[in-house]
Amino acid sequence: MSPRLLLCLVAALGLSTAVSTAAWAGSGRVPAADPAKPAETKPAEAKPAEVKTTETKIPDTKHAPLPPPIVFFVAKGDANACGPGCGEWIAAEGTIDTGAEDRLRALLRRLGGRKLPIYFHSPGGSVGSGLAIGRLMRERGLAAGVGWTVPAGCDPQQSREPACDKLKRSGRDLVAVLDTGRAMCNSSCVYALVGAAVRDVGAGIKLGIHSSSISFSLNRTDPSGHVTRTPAHVAAGVERQALQGGYERIGAYLREMGIAPGLLTAAREVANDHLRFLTREEIVAFGIDRREQVEGMWWFVDKSAGGSAVKVIEAKVPEAGAFRRTILRLTCRTPLTLRLQYGREVGAEKASLPVRLRVTAGGSNFPLGRGVTVSQSDSRLPMEVYSADLPISVLGNGALVIEAAGSSGLSPDPTATDGPSRRLTAQSVGPGLGELARHCNAPPPPDHEVPAAYGRI
Repeated sequence: MSPRLLLCLVAALGLSTAVSTAAWAGSGRVPAADPAKPAETKPAEAKPAEVKTTETKIPDTKHAPLPPPIVFFVAKGDANACGPGCGEWIAAEGTIDTGAEDRLRALLRRLGGRKLPIYFHSPGGSVGSGLAIGRLMRERGLAAGVGWTVPAGCDPQQSREPACDKLKRSGRDLVAVLDTGRAMCNSSCVYALVGAAVRDVGAGIKLGIHSSSISFSLNRTDPSGHVTRTPAHVAAGVERQALQGGYERIGAYLREMGIAPGLLTAAREVANDHLRFLTREEIVAFGIDRREQVEGMWWFVDKSAGGSAVKVIEAKVPEAGAFRRTILRLTCRTPLTLRLQYGREVGAEKASLPVRLRVTAGGSNFPLGRGVTVSQSDSRLPMEVYSADLPISVLGNGALVIEAAGSSGLSPDPTATDGPSRRLTAQSVGPGLGELARHCNAPPPPDHEVPAAYGRI
């Protein structure tokens, strides 16, 4: 498998999260935009020179209907399905509507004192409900992250299935898989997420932001109790005042949650019919997830080609003073062999990186072939890609360790210092390894004990 195919695979997997977001305009939706910028929203964080942001036009929501109203249900997987030692979580799937908080509160009441993490897969929706969900999670001391929950029996290749939607709304606990590779959290979902007591924004996850518009309606109730909403026009001054009031409520909420005002500033700078994804630097600087190294789970992809398991790691590299992305891919090569591809983004710090690398698994060492530098098609930094063939038995190991090697390529380099660019430990956690083992006709990997520091921080 060529290095460029690894990059094409990553682009196709949605690591730049496909855009599908709710328009905020609508009755009952709290706005988040105004031409006048309050003094407290002056950004305090400077973006590193190498950070590039992208902005995408939102699809026409008049012809591309939004997902159904958000549903909350309990999902169950294997021992590490939602992270180390986490086999059960609350799935939050769909468009955030005005009844969302009540539904979540009812589920939490049913769970009693159990504190399960909540994983969102949402295009956004009602900002007011997003803030209410965030406050409820903070009140209960809950953790939250971003992930798409796929119940057993649902097609993981289909984002919308009527039968699957019905299953999610059945009120039952469901056996499921958490897919953190193709999940989204946009617009008001971001405001809900930051309310959690602990935020887990996994490697490769993108949080989509934009400004807001507002619309007004007249509500009429007939004798049967049916409510009819008719769009209403208001004076421009009234609309500006409503926008400003909504903006102030969002600003107060972010301060309450300990989030830097730069998040609101960044959202206001994006037209409401566009979407911009936060960089990892911004996610850390705004206080959403302050970790300087985030390791994703192994997830399974590319069934048509025999199957691969992919892991993404984002870490701050001291030499660069910026975050760099690392991608690992394991593919069945023969019934007894796996091909490991290890790709890392490189910038001006490339000269200080080790020339030779090795991978350690299960007490054995394997040299990684000399790296090949390839460009990426999404305006990212170039990536150096290394590869090695490993015995399929490594699927049963707790971790893969990649580090600088000595002149032999097998012994470690005694002069190398530990750090994200010198030594990387990839934990064997996630549903992708079990899927890969089945496709390779290998024994399924065991559930491993992993360091507590690996999970949410």
